[in-house]
Amino acid sequence: MKLERRVSTTRMIVLAAAFAATAVFVEAAHTQRQIPERPPLRSFPIQVDEWRGRVSPDFDDRIVTILGADEYLTRVYQQGGDEPPVDLFVGYYGSQTTGAVIHSPLNCLPGAGWQFIERERIDIEVPPGTGKNATSSSRPVTVNRVLMQKGEEHLVALYWYHERGRVVASEYASRVYMMLDAARYGRTDGALIRVVTPVDMHGDATDEAASRLAAFVRTIFPVLDGYLPA
Repeated sequence: MKLERRVSTTRMIVLAAAFAATAVFVEAAHTQRQIPERPPLRSFPIQVDEWRGRVSPDFDDRIVTILGADEYLTRVYQQGGDEPPVDLFVGYYGSQTTGAVIHSPLNCLPGAGWQFIERERIDIEVPPGTGKNATSSSRPVTVNRVLMQKGEEHLVALYWYHERGRVVASEYASRVYMMLDAARYGRTDGALIRVVTPVDMHGDATDEAASRLAAFVRTIFPVLDGYLPA
């Protein structure tokens, strides 16, 4: 009986804390402070070092509505004419409120028929940037790496949440930081970054695809960092 009361009390405390945090978040979301200026995503360079890009078709209205982003960028980049392409997606949210929050790829992609075969987190050493968010030296960032399949097609993807100067791999940590920053700074802006490349599943092709994505991330990260306010 005492154990049941203890569990019940603990549960009430957790629920009360959750309600309090949610209340703070909602109040802060309605009084959001000014976000630092940033260039529009459409001005992101079509060529970054040896990676040459092309604009992808816009999403249809239904997907745009589901996405709920204030701005998004879709590009296909390639390093040399014979190398497999890399798809870049950036979805930016100026304010994450109910119905307009970043959607995890783990929730969206299965709805499009993709199955996740492997999931892990990896560290990528990124160089210092040149924008307002620039660091003085290289640093490791932790991102999600997934291998997914739909029919005979296989893709490797890296993704992370880029929020108010942080690179966050965990969706749950992203939500916690969002509530804390809403309470402290009145800001809930953030972005989802996803890069995808095909893999033929022969030999070490999966590792090669992941290495290709990591090289692409290292190349674009200093530039992209300047498009997302810290």
